[in-house]
Amino acid sequence: MPMADFRRRYQDRKKFIAYCRECPRYDTVWSCPPLGFDADEYLKRFSWVSVVGAKIVLDKKVIEAADTADKMKDTGWKILSKVKLELEDKMRQMEGQVPGSVALSSGGCNMCKECSRKEWKPCRMPEKMRHSLDAFGFDLSAITKDMLGIEILWCRDRLPEYFTLIHGLMTAGDVQKEVWNAAGWRFITE
Repeated sequence: MPMADFRRRYQDRKKFIAYCRECPRYDTVWSCPPLGFDADEYLKRFSWVSVVGAKIVLDKKVIEAADTADKMKDTGWKILSKVKLELEDKMRQMEGQVPGSVALSSGGCNMCKECSRKEWKPCRMPEKMRHSLDAFGFDLSAITKDMLGIEILWCRDRLPEYFTLIHGLMTAGDVQKEVWNAAGWRFITE
């Protein structure tokens, strides 16, 4: 989708950064708000964004076994972290195939056990760290529903039927379907 359309449709920085402020990771992880740069200027470099999503369906036994809040948190974190790291690796590979592109991650960075931002030291892995879509105030629920046909489910009193991760690739122009296919992605059009 053209970046201007994407921003007009899905970005509401005031609303969604307010949610970020409620998160314990706010101002403690370099990939999360407040960003250390002008977000508008950063996004203006790109004229196109491609959205990549993952729907991770959970086995009923896994859902049933996570019968306490701690088990839900631990199980969910393990499942999401593994898939998230795999997706981030593939997205960095796409950056190598599309000159000038920059990937966006799903949620805050989890490369390090403890982010160096807590000590106001520079990122230990700036070559791997990517900002999340929500760090720029994008509405992840609307994006996944409209562009991927997936409703985001949240953990309430049990693990959801599935988890959803959403990543992006910002580019100077549209990335052709053949590039995505050659990299092993399944391409979905609107």
